[in-house]
Amino acid sequence: MTNNEQSGVGGLSFTDDMSIEWRRVEREPDEARLAIVNESNESFLRAVSVIGAFPGEFSEEEVASSQEVARLDLKINLLLDLVSELIYQQSSIPPRRTATVSAREIAWRDENPPALDDILFMQVYIQHGTPKPLSVYGRVVAVQGEGDASTNRVRYLGLSPSAQSWLDKLVFRHHRREVAFRRRADADD
Repeated sequence: MTNNEQSGVGGLSFTDDMSIEWRRVEREPDEARLAIVNESNESFLRAVSVIGAFPGEFSEEEVASSQEVARLDLKINLLLDLVSELIYQQSSIPPRRTATVSAREIAWRDENPPALDDILFMQVYIQHGTPKPLSVYGRVVAVQGEGDASTNRVRYLGLSPSAQSWLDKLVFRHHRREVAFRRRADADD
């Protein structure tokens, strides 16, 4: 699934279908704007970390009564799925496209690509079933190809160390799951 050489994204990454919205901005955001965006991203990434955790990823101390926790987890997940479905139906979230996300940048294909060195404000819906995006500023570092075949790479600007740390954890978790999925698929062949 992950092919860093093909996407141009370095380091650990994961590839998935996700909605992406972007718009050009005139200049890099100031510190006050970055602080607001980083606070929102940190809160969102913490929540995604809890939502995306498998019960086996917790320590024994964190899982006191595994059957009760599993039962409550199923109920909460069902509730989240239902509420998310309602919100998705009422929101104008763009269609999904394949994107590769790393802790430093994102790459995706777009029929109307931005220009090299453009500064963008991006909303990336990285968590399926959650209608809240990761909001980041970034600089276009590569545009390859034309039209539908155009691959764009954007390097994040101004992520706080805390937001960066939570994003690192998310990328690592997704990457680890991709590797496990690939190993299972190879073992089945």
